[in-house]
Amino acid sequence: MRNKRGIVFILTAVFVAGMLGTAFAQGTGAAPAAASPQANRPTVAVVDMVVLLRAHPKLNDDLKNFNTQLNGVRTQQANEEQKLQNDAKIVMEKYKVGTPEYTQEMEKLEKRMLEFRTNQSKMQREFAMQDMKIKYSAFKSIREEIQNFAARAGVAVVLDVRGIDPEQGELENAQEEVGQTVVWNAPGVNMTVQIVQLLNQKYGSTYPATAKIVDGKDGQKVVSFLNTNQNDGNSNGPSVPNRPPLGPGQSTANTPGANPSLPR
Repeated sequence: MRNKRGIVFILTAVFVAGMLGTAFAQGTGAAPAAASPQANRPTVAVVDMVVLLRAHPKLNDDLKNFNTQLNGVRTQQANEEQKLQNDAKIVMEKYKVGTPEYTQEMEKLEKRMLEFRTNQSKMQREFAMQDMKIKYSAFKSIREEIQNFAARAGVAVVLDVRGIDPEQGELENAQEEVGQTVVWNAPGVNMTVQIVQLLNQKYGSTYPATAKIVDGKDGQKVVSFLNTNQNDGNSNGPSVPNRPPLGPGQSTANTPGANPSLPR
């Protein structure tokens, strides 16, 4: 009996999800006479947060400035470390190991090296905190746009969805798919395009756009990135995710959008 109830619950959930997807795909089309104005609107939608972060004009500008500052500090620290190594080499060449002069000079170098490492660790923590604040600020601004748009569209829940990158191996894609919260969604419930448009409208007059909306091959609106090189080229440096999550059959330049019948 318990197994039968579980099967009925699963079938009911699948049926409801299918009805929600159909309703969102229909957008604001005419409803049947007996239905309420909200009948054709879904209560669940999805967005691609990786795409939204990559397309956020202010975030990309802030990270560009942040990476410039970070690289300057890294260069300065590399020069300081090189000087310490050179000074140590001079001491080893000038004094004989075990002599009082050698011991005294090496103790001075060890003290300088300890101060250097302490300062280096402190700077790393400060930059990590600054990086987190920049990205969290962008996340909050994206969430605000999602919240406002969802309220207008009659959506109660918005989930994060990831696409598939055709440039990855089959195993990597399988691991990403299995780990996702959203197993499948109809294209019409994806609000990513609309949120990118809102971000461009909000920040476009102050910061250069990093993405634009174009017509895809299938007639849907898609997000096209203007510049895919959005990090500092160093794997240890902070960056926005460097690729858009993709769906099957999509190119690396575009990512799928939403039903254009939704409110703008």
